[in-house]
Amino acid sequence: MNYRVEKRSCFAFVVTLLVGLAGCNSRSNATRAQSQEVKDEKTREHVANATAKVKEESRVAAQHIDEAARQAGHEIKVAAQGAKEGWNRKESDTVNVNSASKEQLEALPGLSASQSDQVIDARPYSSTHDLVARGIISQSEYDRIGNRLTTR
Repeated sequence: MNYRVEKRSCFAFVVTLLVGLAGCNSRSNATRAQSQEVKDEKTREHVANATAKVKEESRVAAQHIDEAARQAGHEIKVAAQGAKEGWNRKESDTVNVNSASKEQLEALPGLSASQSDQVIDARPYSSTHDLVARGIISQSEYDRIGNRLTTR
């Protein structure tokens, strides 16, 4: 009989233990589910914030690209105008600094009446760059009109 009591007690203990574990397991599953929901919410929030930041940065980048495209378009137009002007320019558009009249010299962009007189008074020139060397025009002025000057 003693064996039967021990067997029943052992059986009761095992059943109680299993029921207790099952209860702990269901509580543990509920805790895990809540924990996963919190993690999921944090992930959603993090991704939403990152997406909003990228969206704003993309908008700003698009504005910069648009402005750069406008500027490039303008520069292309100006370059095309310069190419057209150069293509259509005749040899007669060059000015011989050794023989040009005051009016022809003054027709050069940026050359003043006083500078035209100085060019005439300082003749002859062996090179168009002599205008800079003799202090009649600056290097920047020469850079602007030098391709339209000749000494022959």
